[in-house]
Amino acid sequence: MEEESGGWKWFLPALLASSLAARLALAWLFPAFLTGDDLEIVETAAKYAVGLDYQPWGLRSLFHPLLLAAPWVKAGALLAFSSPRWITFFASAPTALFSTIGIWLVYELARRWHWPEATARAAAFLYALHFLSLGFGSTPYPRPISTCLLLTAFVLTSGPSAGRAQAFLAGLLAAAAFAVRWSEVVVTLPLAGYLLTRRRRAPDLVALGAGFCAGVLVFVGLLDAVTWGKPFASLLEFWRIMHGEGLAASKAEPWYWYGKRILHWAGPLVLLLLVPAARDRRIRAPLGIAAAILILMSLSPLKSIRFTQAAIPFLVLAAAIGWERLHASLGGRRALAAAALALAVPIGLERTWNLLGDKSQSAIEAAQFLHGLSPPVRTVALEQMWAYGEKLYLGNAVTIHDLVPKRPLSPPPVAAALADAVALYDLDVDPEIARLLAGRGFRPCARFRKNASLAVTVFVAEEWPCPHENR
Repeated sequence: MEEESGGWKWFLPALLASSLAARLALAWLFPAFLTGDDLEIVETAAKYAVGLDYQPWGLRSLFHPLLLAAPWVKAGALLAFSSPRWITFFASAPTALFSTIGIWLVYELARRWHWPEATARAAAFLYALHFLSLGFGSTPYPRPISTCLLLTAFVLTSGPSAGRAQAFLAGLLAAAAFAVRWSEVVVTLPLAGYLLTRRRRAPDLVALGAGFCAGVLVFVGLLDAVTWGKPFASLLEFWRIMHGEGLAASKAEPWYWYGKRILHWAGPLVLLLLVPAARDRRIRAPLGIAAAILILMSLSPLKSIRFTQAAIPFLVLAAAIGWERLHASLGGRRALAAAALALAVPIGLERTWNLLGDKSQSAIEAAQFLHGLSPPVRTVALEQMWAYGEKLYLGNAVTIHDLVPKRPLSPPPVAAALADAVALYDLDVDPEIARLLAGRGFRPCARFRKNASLAVTVFVAEEWPCPHENR
């Protein structure tokens, strides 16, 4: 391998340090939630670290929230950083760390493939700024962690001295990724195919399978026995709810959904860089792995942009070959290579900012307002209660009624909610709902709108003083 020279030897450390700092800064600046899956991690960690009254969903393995996030939350609490915002921040710290390590792993994988140093740096740079890496890497979501574990498995099986021991460890890491998020199990198949085509030794493949089975027994079976009281309880519950009760089918997307949305999750810059790389044989491995992951993910009826994260490192590795081809040219094509890396910065930051700006910041501010009311509210009705952080922000003593969002909001759930306060999205409050709330003695007290999140209005019962009548 060629040696690093000049100031370039500081490029990767500087990229990693700045990436970690950016992820932690974004985690602090955007403390709200996107879908509720992120809140699950925070509340589960808070349950074990600070005693939050929360019951984790039975279909989740507690590998990530209990073993990775809770120690950070507990350490923060011991240092008196135990507010909901700090808890959310510390629960995001492991994701930020693993996501940053993933940048180095992309670089390392390119070097183990004997790609030029500059190409490996370009791949790391593109991955660091891809909005799925940067955006979700600053949240409590689990997939940046599972992606890092899987990338490590690929790196382990790519070294010149890789053998059965490395294959076994790769299998263990794939099992850990499976425990972090069940759907990541599909990446084990491309990993096995990659190992077989690279090493062409059956014992290595057997070692990979043995490591995976051993990891599943420990990370899923044993951990479930300790946390849920029965080996593989969460995995069985996941299958029962998703398939036995038909939850997956009820939210089904067509098999070609990822292809239809490729510009959204891959981004135009990465796709354009694949064009000059099209005739380079080196893109076959990363592009084949990315395609295999996406095809296998497409077999599930449940689909989301964030589910593609395991494919992104391999896609940017292929794109880095396109960058290399442009960079090796003369004149305008070389300028295009420089422009591509320059554009990666504003594109990545803009898409990340838009992603995180959709977090439920307005609802979180409404929850803080409700928590500060005097006398304290005892029962609240919240439209999409996860958006408000549930008891993380409202406290263990508050009873929460969850209202399903509809446009316009259906009167029966509001009428049935016997609460001291009601918080609803402005978009869902039509004149009929407003009259219904007024008839039940509720009056609008405060309105919150932050970033791109949906505006929220808090209605309080007559007996509660409203400190912001004119807000």
